[in-house]
Amino acid sequence: MLSFLSSLLQGQVGEQVNRGIKGLGTLAVVGVMLLTAYIAAVAALALFLAERMSPWAAAAFIALGFSLMAGAILLVMSMKNNAENRAEEAAAKARQDAQQQMLSALTGGEGGGKQAMVIAAIAGIVLSSLLGKGDGDDD
Repeated sequence: MLSFLSSLLQGQVGEQVNRGIKGLGTLAVVGVMLLTAYIAAVAALALFLAERMSPWAAAAFIALGFSLMAGAILLVMSMKNNAENRAEEAAAKARQDAQQQMLSALTGGEGGGKQAMVIAAIAGIVLSSLLGKGDGDDD
């Protein structure tokens, strides 16, 4: 039965892998085309600006544009990263608060937690000493 189920799953896994490979190929072709179009657009902008102003000023203008775009992307990514970190910290704090509430509910309140632990430890020691008396060797 298990081998039958695994043989069924192997066919589905193979199909998913083939689809993924085809998707990656398509993505690579689209990426190359977009990169080529981007380079052509930057070259066209450089030629247009070189006609309007000196070539050095056109190059500086394009470099400034790239710097501003990179700065904007870095700023957005930094804000996104900070938001994700805050969300992770909030989730961890919520989990910790839930665990603390569960523990305090089990032990009977915040102050009673230590007292309950001491009582449980004493009860364990007493029980182990009572149960341990019959384990001795009988000669």
